[in-house]
Amino acid sequence: MKNPFLLLGCVSIMSACIAVSENLLFSEQQVVATITDERLVEVSGLEQSYANPGYLWVHNDSGHDPIIYLIDQKGAIQMEVELKGVKNRDWEDIVTVEENGGSWVYIAEIGDNRAVHKTVSLIRFQEPSLSLGEEITVRKEDLDIMRFQYAEGARDAEAVFFDYRKKEFVLVTKREDKSMVYAFPFQTDNNPVTINSKGTVPDRNFTAADMNEAGEILLKHYDAIYYWPTSNQSASDQILNWNPTKLTYRPEPQGEAMCWHLQNFFTLSEKNRGRKQEMFFFERK
Repeated sequence: MKNPFLLLGCVSIMSACIAVSENLLFSEQQVVATITDERLVEVSGLEQSYANPGYLWVHNDSGHDPIIYLIDQKGAIQMEVELKGVKNRDWEDIVTVEENGGSWVYIAEIGDNRAVHKTVSLIRFQEPSLSLGEEITVRKEDLDIMRFQYAEGARDAEAVFFDYRKKEFVLVTKREDKSMVYAFPFQTDNNPVTINSKGTVPDRNFTAADMNEAGEILLKHYDAIYYWPTSNQSASDQILNWNPTKLTYRPEPQGEAMCWHLQNFFTLSEKNRGRKQEMFFFERK
């Protein structure tokens, strides 16, 4: 493959580096699945499965049942997992992490459209395998919950991912003119953990993010997908330096879900038009 970074460039605007479009990294997006299952009506989270290679986890947005669904790459549900003892107040993202000989699912209860919630949370449990059956329940006592609050006050967020190099989560907020970036380890405590912003980036409306084990980062909002290559820097520092590659992308109607799958990635529209949600695939060239 040609070196895709030879064509990278940026111009300085108010001391910020603006990414240029890059067509060499991934193929043009293609529809690989149309989801019609009535259980999936407002998908806001998408993530690859480690316990079930080749499959993907999804979940609905606020107000729906506290259930995650395992789908195949044609969009068909193969398994549903109900979490007991928690509600789906506003689930906005999902992260899977493979470490210490196992894999874990983290649900990001971080949505807050009006910035009124004192705390938000990450909910962790061991990733289920299809061998357990088509419908299973995770008991409340098998959930680990990190409750946290922002030092700068309540805010809305939809994008979070795990930085394998630093063993920490990175969260990017949504509604500020300059989105705030946070980095923090997962920790459980009887009291909410306070996290502090590390800085801001010159863009807004971020709805999804992911990082693969090779250290490549994806961050998207409704109109663009940004990419960072593997680096020795922490993921949060890479984002804060704001010199990404802007990938070629045709915006979806309310596109709020995205995940890596090996060296390629998927996006999924939250907007369900006539029970049809399209899942797109971006193949590395």
